[in-house]
Amino acid sequence: MVRVYVIMAAVVALSLSSSDALAQICRYCPSFMKPSSPPIKKLASLAGCWIGKREPDGLAARVSYELGSEQSALLETIWIENNPTMYTIYYIDGDVGMAHHFCSYGNQLRMRAEPSEDPNILSLALLDATNLKSPDDNHMTHIRFQFIDEDHFNVEWGLHHNGRDIPQPYVFRRSAESCTGSQNPW
Repeated sequence: MVRVYVIMAAVVALSLSSSDALAQICRYCPSFMKPSSPPIKKLASLAGCWIGKREPDGLAARVSYELGSEQSALLETIWIENNPTMYTIYYIDGDVGMAHHFCSYGNQLRMRAEPSEDPNILSLALLDATNLKSPDDNHMTHIRFQFIDEDHFNVEWGLHHNGRDIPQPYVFRRSAESCTGSQNPW
C-alpha cells in the first residue's frame, strides 16, 4: 500500500513539473504579463477583433490583435477604409513597451513607451526609423492608447503628412465577428 502512495506521489509531482514547463518556456524572458507598468500589461487584453471609426470623419476601421511568442509579442493588423493594410508589433524591451510599425508609406518606425501616471494611458513616441530619408517625409510620430474598459479603447496615431502634424483619433469596440482582412466590406 505504501508503494502505491509513493508511485502516485511521484506521478503527481512529475505531472505538475511537466505542466509548469509547458506553461512557460522561458521564465525570465520578457512578457506582457510581467511588466510593472499597468498600461503595457493592458496591451495584451486587446487580443481579439475590434471595429471602429476615425473621428471626426467617420472613416471605418477594423483591427485585430494576436498575442504570441510566449506572450512577448502582440501583432496588430489594421484595416482602414480605402487604405492599405498595416502592421504593428508591440513587444517588451526589459520592462519598457515598444512598437515597430510597418507603415503604408514604406517606412518602418520604432516607438518607445513613455512613463505614465495614468494606468489607462499608454503613449509611445517615435524613437527611430528605417526608410525615412528625412523627418519631413510622411510618417507616424506617436501612438496613444486610452483603455476605457474590456470592450472599448481609443487610440490616436500621430501622422506627419505633407509638412503638417495631423492627429488620427480612432474609437474601437470589441467585436465577436471575424477580423479577417481578405473581406472588403467597404
